[in-house]
Amino acid sequence: MDEAVALVMAAPVVALALWAVAFAGGFSNGQARATVAAELAAQTAAQASDPESAEAARRIALGATLSACAHTGATLAHTDAGQSATVTVVCEVPGPLAGNRVCFTGYAQARPAASAHVRVACPAP
Repeated sequence: MDEAVALVMAAPVVALALWAVAFAGGFSNGQARATVAAELAAQTAAQASDPESAEAARRIALGATLSACAHTGATLAHTDAGQSATVTVVCEVPGPLAGNRVCFTGYAQARPAASAHVRVACPAP
């Protein structure tokens, strides 16, 4: 096989491999940031007063995922002002595939101080 023919055949394979690496990196970044956002939003909501907790959770989630998600949604599932909160964060990962989302629920409590997260099934759009 000529070198020119081999180069023409290899170029699409190399381009596809580079695209796959970029896509996987973007998805991984979105997933990691959504994980952190879920816990931070729950911690903030647990410390806020009732009327402010949903807005505080939304702002924290948006700030934590800003550079990794095309769209971020945060839902305050449960709050007990000053005690505990549960927040679900939905991150739409940018990229060529539509509907590529990751979802995490974060939980936090004030006393004793603890927080955790778990990956959950994304709600229907």
